[in-house]
Amino acid sequence: MNLVTFHKNYSTDIVAFINFWSTQYLFSNETLYSNSISKKEFTVEDIQNLYIWKNGMKLSDLKQKSLEDKIISKLSIINDLKSNNEIDLVVFSKEFKNLSAVWKIFLLHIIKPHTYPIYDQHIHRCFVFIHNEDWSNISNDTISNKDKETFYFNRYLPFIQSSNLRDLKQLDEAFFAFGQFLNTRNYATLL
Repeated sequence: MNLVTFHKNYSTDIVAFINFWSTQYLFSNETLYSNSISKKEFTVEDIQNLYIWKNGMKLSDLKQKSLEDKIISKLSIINDLKSNNEIDLVVFSKEFKNLSAVWKIFLLHIIKPHTYPIYDQHIHRCFVFIHNEDWSNISNDTISNKDKETFYFNRYLPFIQSSNLRDLKQLDEAFFAFGQFLNTRNYATLL
């Protein structure tokens, strides 16, 4: 027999939380991310693959057109920003103002993956849960783009910076996995 049981273990150690929940992370096409993210200069294919990875599947025609028109068409700007030590967020915001919050933040991440963590509804849900806030209504449909960006820049990014975490990808994996777990129907019986 192979019987599994779960034991609750509460902690205030963010590193222990990340170490545990990152092992629960499962996402398709991880090589699309890992093969492109650390390149010094992106190609069209790199950007394409990174957004397919973020989407979790092939992009719809509408998303593909948006990617081509709003991001790939600005590949030289992206590579210029990537080559700089820091991103001028005013310039970045002006150039990419027509992107959804999640895609804009992901673009920041792929330009500077060691500075800007990934953001999505699962990460948002995890963050508010660990801060003892109401997370039950966190989804892509319940938060405006403006509110997502405000949350990211005013709360999430400062939290990450103050935590002094080195591996933002492992953090993403942990927060994503736990946020997904919270979105299942069975979480309440386990917590």
